[in-house]
Amino acid sequence: MIRNNLLIALRSFDRQKSYTLLNVIGLSVGIAASLLIFQYVRYEESFDRFHTKADRIYRIQYNGYRGGKLNFESAVAVPMAGRALKDNFPEVEEFTRFLPISGVMSYVRPDGEEISFHEQKMQFADPAVFRIFDFQLIQGDPVTALEGVNKGILSERAARKYFGTEDPLGKRLRFNAGNAMEVTGVFRDVPENSHIQFDFLISYATINRQTENQSETSWGWYDFYTFVLLKPGTDVSQLQAKWDEYLLETRKAEWDKNDEREEFILRPLTDIHLYSHLLYEAQPSQQRDGDSIYALSIIAVFILVIAWVNYINLATARSFNRANEVGVRKVMGAFRSQLVGQFMTEALLLNLMAGILALATVRVLWSPFSTLTGWNLPLSYFYSQGFWTLWLILLVAGTLTSGFYPAIVLSGFRPVAVLKGKVVRSSGGNLLRRSLVVFQFVASVFLISGSIIVYQQIQYMKVQDLGLSIERTIVLKGPGIVDSLYVTKLEAFKTEVLRIPGVKSITASTAIPGDEIYWTNGVRRLSGTHRSGVTESHMGIDYDFVSSYGTRMIAGRSFDRKFPGDEKRVVLNRAMAAALEFENPASAIGVWLNDGGDSVEVIGVMENFHQMSLKNKVAPILFRLRASSRYYSVKVETENYKEVMAHLQRSWNEFFPGNPFDYFFLDQFFNRQYEKDDRFGQVFNLFTLLAIFIASMGLFGLASFMAVQRTKEVGIRKVLGSSVSGIVLLLSRSFLLPVVLSNLIAWPLAWWVMTGWLESFPYRITISPFVFLSAGVMITLIAFVSMSTQTLRAALSKPSDTLRYE
Repeated sequence: MIRNNLLIALRSFDRQKSYTLLNVIGLSVGIAASLLIFQYVRYEESFDRFHTKADRIYRIQYNGYRGGKLNFESAVAVPMAGRALKDNFPEVEEFTRFLPISGVMSYVRPDGEEISFHEQKMQFADPAVFRIFDFQLIQGDPVTALEGVNKGILSERAARKYFGTEDPLGKRLRFNAGNAMEVTGVFRDVPENSHIQFDFLISYATINRQTENQSETSWGWYDFYTFVLLKPGTDVSQLQAKWDEYLLETRKAEWDKNDEREEFILRPLTDIHLYSHLLYEAQPSQQRDGDSIYALSIIAVFILVIAWVNYINLATARSFNRANEVGVRKVMGAFRSQLVGQFMTEALLLNLMAGILALATVRVLWSPFSTLTGWNLPLSYFYSQGFWTLWLILLVAGTLTSGFYPAIVLSGFRPVAVLKGKVVRSSGGNLLRRSLVVFQFVASVFLISGSIIVYQQIQYMKVQDLGLSIERTIVLKGPGIVDSLYVTKLEAFKTEVLRIPGVKSITASTAIPGDEIYWTNGVRRLSGTHRSGVTESHMGIDYDFVSSYGTRMIAGRSFDRKFPGDEKRVVLNRAMAAALEFENPASAIGVWLNDGGDSVEVIGVMENFHQMSLKNKVAPILFRLRASSRYYSVKVETENYKEVMAHLQRSWNEFFPGNPFDYFFLDQFFNRQYEKDDRFGQVFNLFTLLAIFIASMGLFGLASFMAVQRTKEVGIRKVLGSSVSGIVLLLSRSFLLPVVLSNLIAWPLAWWVMTGWLESFPYRITISPFVFLSAGVMITLIAFVSMSTQTLRAALSKPSDTLRYE
């Protein structure tokens, strides 16, 4: 029986080559697209899950309240939080802290040559890091590698950079020309799907000595990523409640004194990449939106269903061609169950051919798709049991979903009616096909509208006025190695740089646009009725910051060399003035503030500018006069960057010897915040196009088949005088009406979903009705083109050819 079913199926495919080809291509594209999407989603979900204890690891989120109002929500906490949890709650098995730093790391090779690099991925870390996480140490002892002062371990990548083929263990590196750090271990490069990234880990005892143990005991210094490992079976909600009660008992007096309150919330490690969007996230440019990622899963389902719908539509539409076959087989004694088996066999074979073609497509496109997403999707996913299980599930689901209904329809014909030529096309079957066409194009219109809105929102954020100029700005990473004459050298360096042809200005600052500010302090007014404070961001700038970046003062003045003593004065941005409850910017001028225990006078208010991307609200910032050694921003007025860079490097080597010359372009640095959004938009658009392509293929096949069915009708109409255009419109009308209906359904659905998505952005576009009209017109044109190629062929046929046998 199975052999017979296979032979009949293959003969049917051979007779209907175009029908078979359409189904195989449509199904294979649907399966391949879905497999790729699901692997992408799988990778996004895999972040931090490679740690064997990931389900028991929690990060401490720090929320600060001032005056009863939520002041901030931070990914970094105070150093005492982890210690207090470990010492007072038996549910906590272990804790560790990371304190990120950056600077110049140097090494003197055996031949006397000194090499140095400006390192960004460095962390102070507790020794317990290897008892909590599964970062792999391949040289050194994980128990003792981070014990003691001035001990450190580095990644394989960093070891090759500094030591080449030398054995790193026991070698000494120098950080910012300070104390030498002994290399006590080498670890495998941190996987890409870890939200914690580092190339150097330095013993926590080192920072404890430098801070006289403040990095161990402080309740106010919140720069520390703190993780706790809970014992198996711990009820996190109960632990959180006991922890909150402990904090209230031990910290309330301090809170009341400063009119503040603190929360230290346990958040699962595995939620951070997709769902944690706090201040000071470890890798903010790598963070993704979980809802957007799962939206891609819905697109994958849409694509699959559209492909299956194509099969159902084509199979039921051509069922009447096979009515005689069914009638004869029933007369010869075939049972309905045997006929169902026959048609399910055909569905299985078609899905199997499509599945095999999809596998080949996925393998070929794996690398280009990885590049498109911006991740290095592991090829091991393709060979994993999970991938092949998913492929098998899609194959079985596709067979059952696409094959069952056509099998029931085909096997249900009555032999007497069939053999008398009295098979009537059921209105129910037509209604089903039209309903499925409506579904296909509802999904298509929805996806087109969504793609346009995603693109518009990303472009809107990228082209908005930031409130300052970032174009034609070269940023030099400041010297990590400085001496007591640094301020004098800085001024001389700036003077020399301004002599370079094409250089317009230069300014030094502790932060630049696109760089999250970690310098925070509690700030409050010293007099008046508004005495409550806030904890806000601080930026150190020099006298030239305002003129160089083109920011605008809206009240008072900026720092000026004409006014000695500006080191004890501050400038606020408009948002900071509002946070301190000044009625207007002008009313802040001359007011004295307590800035982290330092009394300072407000001399000016600056207009707001976007320090970070437009995915974030404008942050309140307080500006202090500082001769920063972190960033130098150089504005240029020439296209000859190569010559400018050569002059800059010569001046740099003259004034800051021993410091690596490292630079980047500010506009590229700032726009990196949108890179993942751009890539997500490209992925979204790609699969939207695939969904439309599959739907159009199905409509093309359906129109082709229906045109053949109505060939004689067309011949008669032409004999009676109908025009070609009239016949084309007649044949197209039955398809265009469902397409128009799909627009009416998809528009409000797309508006509702995309409005909800846009609400997550503080600065967002207003959805225009033209978006939906454009999507509707586009899909209608695509549908019309798909149909008209077939209906036009039918309309142009000669009546003598179509009616010669009547």
